[in-house]
Amino acid sequence: MKFRTIIFTSLFVLTLLIVLNSFIVKSAVTTAKSLKTDDGGKALFTVYCASCHMLPDPASLTKQVWSLHVLPIMAARMGIIYPNYDPLRGLSPEERAIVKKNNIIPESPVLTQDEWDKLTNYIISLAPDTVVEDESRLTRNSLLTQFKREDIQVSAEGPSMITGLEFDDQTKTLWIGNYFKEVLTWKYNIGVTKTIQTQSPVVDFNFYKGGTYFTEIGKLYPTELSLGSYVNYKDSTSTTLLEPLHRPVHTEIEDLNNDGVPEIIVCNFGNKTGGLSLFKKDKAGKYTEDVLLPLAGAIKCYVKDMDGDGKKDIVAMFSQGDESVYVFYQKDNLKFKAKRVLRFPPNYGTTDMTLVDYNHDGLTDIITAHGDNADYSQILKPYHGIRININQGNGIFKERFFYPMYGVTRVVAEDFDKDGDVDLACSAFFPDFGKLIDESFVYLENTDQNKFIFKPYILKSDIPIKSLTLEAADIDGDGDMDIIAGNFAQSPGAVPKELDDKWKNAKYGISIFLNQLYQPKK
Repeated sequence: MKFRTIIFTSLFVLTLLIVLNSFIVKSAVTTAKSLKTDDGGKALFTVYCASCHMLPDPASLTKQVWSLHVLPIMAARMGIIYPNYDPLRGLSPEERAIVKKNNIIPESPVLTQDEWDKLTNYIISLAPDTVVEDESRLTRNSLLTQFKREDIQVSAEGPSMITGLEFDDQTKTLWIGNYFKEVLTWKYNIGVTKTIQTQSPVVDFNFYKGGTYFTEIGKLYPTELSLGSYVNYKDSTSTTLLEPLHRPVHTEIEDLNNDGVPEIIVCNFGNKTGGLSLFKKDKAGKYTEDVLLPLAGAIKCYVKDMDGDGKKDIVAMFSQGDESVYVFYQKDNLKFKAKRVLRFPPNYGTTDMTLVDYNHDGLTDIITAHGDNADYSQILKPYHGIRININQGNGIFKERFFYPMYGVTRVVAEDFDKDGDVDLACSAFFPDFGKLIDESFVYLENTDQNKFIFKPYILKSDIPIKSLTLEAADIDGDGDMDIIAGNFAQSPGAVPKELDDKWKNAKYGISIFLNQLYQPKK
């Protein structure tokens, strides 16, 4: 599974921002005026907060989080600036100009002070004072025995900050990207075979017809500057194919129209702006960009025929503000029609997805992970977790299973125990750092596919897993699927000092969960 930077968000940017552009603002004002209501608090909340993302539940965050963190952000997106608050704090003059150009913050308020007070009073009146931790989770896990954890040092550079992992099945090589602008190639029972210097951290890898491709994010942390690139690495030489890209976190290279020339699909996560782009190669060998959806937070995509018409479609996840999954159906030669098939409230912290035919009916289902907790609402959220969304046909998906898991950020789906159904492995970058710290890695064994029953397992260890990356691969060549996580020692928020010291001083870069189903080949 590829990094898709939460991640960095990814990690550092998934937000509860309300993304209002000038068109939406005007539409919201018109709609609000048409709502003849006495109080108006609920109506205003519904109109303005549902204009461009799924309406959140006011009770999903505490009064303190709403008041001190989320509402000031919301207000800024409506042209209302709180005293002593700068919504563009930390941005360079160049970035501020980009934000202004894209109308992210209106020049004048779109609400009166009275209307804003009604809206905020409605939210605060329904928000709880505190969130109660789910104590039942303390006893739900069994001890993991199917996998054996093996920690491996891959670089002397420290602390470990792995940003990308991908296993090449053809060469049996694990490709590793890190924050220190290095790419390492590693083989089981051999170790590091090559170290490659890059222009910026690599967060994703592609292997296409014998070639290796790097997605270089540019600046790891949130920025409106386009400093990323897409690079072809061959015979120890790096050739830049695309630049500049706006914080790209995931890329696919595929011949979408079967003409022998591959296209490149880039998830430009960005920050307050971003989007999903398709790059086409012309006869002169140059790439031209077609922006499929100009929406920040594009974090992952797949190429898959989703409607059975023989054409290759694109499935893409967006995780910033308007958290959604879209299918871009290819209707003609590289002409796509977008349909949003899943949508989630902005506080879900959507971070990952994987495609799988869960129930073996020939239709592609979507498994999603929700657990980013890096920004404005760093509290334990009961709605964080894994969701299995079953394909009903005709582009309709229905959530059939939810597994609650604090701060989950990655999920991989495989038949790990070879019994014919889909099991799940999940990692959480934002777990409960107290009693449930070992739920930073959870294996979910599918015990009843039809009833969606999974048995959870954890592995207690002195140094818990702390990873932005999760990959499933038969890394030891014994015929069963193993799991690899890359240690990322830095935290975007406060963590207990004891844990922080352990992660930063850990003498390993990757943790391999070796499947014990079969014995390794000798």
